[in-house]
Amino acid sequence: MARRTRRAFGLGVALALAAGVAAGQTVTVDTSAGNRQQTIDGFGTCLAGTEGQSSWFQQLYFDDMQASMLRFDIVPRFAAPYSDLHYNSPWFGQASPMDLPGPDGNNVRTYTSAADYTQSFGGQKAQIAVMGPNIDDNVKLFDFGDEVPKTAGTLAQIGQQKQGADFKLFASMWSPAPWLKVSSGNTISGQSDPLPKNGTPWPFIWGGNFSGGKLDTSGTPRAEFDDGTGPTSALTQFARALAAYLRGFQDTYGVKLYAISIQNELNFETFYNSCTYPLASGYIAALKAARAELDKYDDLKTIRIMGPEDLLGGDGYGMWQYGGGNNVTHKNLQYLTEIAKDPDAVKAIDFFCIHGYAADGVSSAGATPQQWQWWADGWQTSPSAGLPAAVDGFASYGKKSWMTETSGEDTAWLSPANGFPGKGAFSIALKIHQALTAGQESAWAYWQMTDGSDVSAYTLTDATQKESSPKYVAAKHFFHFVRPGSQRVPVTVSGSSTLVASGFVHDGQGTLVLELINTDASDATVSVEVPSNPPDITSFDVRTSSDGSLWQTSSADVSGGAVSVTVPGYGVVTLAGQGTGTGTGGAGGTGGAAGGPSGGGSAGQSTGGSSGASGGGGAKASGSEDDGGCGCRAAPRSGSSGAALLSLLGLALLRRRRR
Repeated sequence: MARRTRRAFGLGVALALAAGVAAGQTVTVDTSAGNRQQTIDGFGTCLAGTEGQSSWFQQLYFDDMQASMLRFDIVPRFAAPYSDLHYNSPWFGQASPMDLPGPDGNNVRTYTSAADYTQSFGGQKAQIAVMGPNIDDNVKLFDFGDEVPKTAGTLAQIGQQKQGADFKLFASMWSPAPWLKVSSGNTISGQSDPLPKNGTPWPFIWGGNFSGGKLDTSGTPRAEFDDGTGPTSALTQFARALAAYLRGFQDTYGVKLYAISIQNELNFETFYNSCTYPLASGYIAALKAARAELDKYDDLKTIRIMGPEDLLGGDGYGMWQYGGGNNVTHKNLQYLTEIAKDPDAVKAIDFFCIHGYAADGVSSAGATPQQWQWWADGWQTSPSAGLPAAVDGFASYGKKSWMTETSGEDTAWLSPANGFPGKGAFSIALKIHQALTAGQESAWAYWQMTDGSDVSAYTLTDATQKESSPKYVAAKHFFHFVRPGSQRVPVTVSGSSTLVASGFVHDGQGTLVLELINTDASDATVSVEVPSNPPDITSFDVRTSSDGSLWQTSSADVSGGAVSVTVPGYGVVTLAGQGTGTGTGGAGGTGGAAGGPSGGGSAGQSTGGSSGASGGGGAKASGSEDDGGCGCRAAPRSGSSGAALLSLLGLALLRRRRR
């Protein structure tokens, strides 16, 4: 795919004209049944590395943060002999000629399809794991003791034990089995040793990664995929492998998956596990094949399929289509449009998901209201030349949407130190607010909790900072208090264009949560008019975070039907109220004085959609072009002498990754 012109998201500027406290502002919450918005499914992160097997991580994730979701990678991990020499590719420490740079002097093993996947390379021949008609025989071809499924399975056991049905385990596939892919016609560029040489065509194997190429969705039977009854197609093999891997994982760890995505960032090829579906037709073929296969089995048919898991993008083209003529790449809204034309595809996809990144896949776009509004509601006037005049957003199709990956912020609460801190940890809270209000998302997941290194643009914390990391704290305001089963309700902010608010009510638990975010440098005094539903709320637990003063605990009593708080400049305040519940709904969390309370609304709206003045007085929390990082880094090989180096490469090269 040709590289795309990048557009940096503008940073909104919210400068205080004078020091001190801003004039009083009033927040009104509408919890009436008729104006309820989306139901919240939860908050969480993806997994990287093995720290999730540590008790400190587990306590932090489930008890302190109270994350209610977990995402992991379902790139299939095959057993020997299929994974021998880690899929027969050059790497550090292997005997010549399979050490780097390999027999071809290229650091990779290239191939074009199943036809030449098994050709001799370095005196070895890679093997193809053919999936037969018996799913249990197919399960035996995978390695579920690999650290990726092991870490995910261990954490999922804890999540399901602690939270029951409220906990949601979901997964994304970065690439199918390598032999199922064919050439995309594209080549890699912008790399240096020990990465693949520039000009190398996709697909290839690099350090055990199934890099680039596209799934063969032609449906053509191939002799290489003879399952004992005759040749089968790559599409059949893809679906059978998916079903077997999911069954094997669930059975090995005694857990249940809530949902899967069949392709992470479905038109992005890179040096780590990746695969492209440039046209909706190919994605739809894979989608329907996957759904049909899972539906054959009682233990798999309840697993939902979400998609297309594309990037939020930076302009109308990034939401609809790149290129033209014979060089077209469909984007998220066009995938939805084409799915809607196919009744079987509509049935196959349970709900939608998207990543909060810009068009380059690196810059965080998590709090840019225009793109979120397009994703939710589409447009009725073409935003750019060559785009359709009218396009539906996901909300038009009657299915929910999840934001399943974003990252990119600096580790300090405020960054930059002067001007609007749209690159700092503070901006995470604003980005979550934008996704839930303007984007109408039902769930929000960050790229990584930790990754074995110091906290960075790609993680919320690390083994040293733990709960004291500013990024962790910003996310915790939502993760900890907005419990699964909460409904977002309308909120109006009067007297301010720089204070934004979102809120959530959980009728079963009788809880009301408000998230107040001050996008101005001056403190704001706020009076919240407390609604009568949920009943019997007499006080609120308060959590306040600002630069140098994170996660301060206090309480505020309701007086005269209202409660008053101060929101620090560039600060976040959570109000958690416990009233009388109906006793229905999810179990929720166990922490917080309100027992995991939830409730509230979105600033400046009465029936959903965008919040406030473009969701925050025009303030945008998106990062610059050099900011952020998609969490699709290469996975280090277990036991390899180059694993540590590859991990460092992943950290460094993510900063360089560009469309």
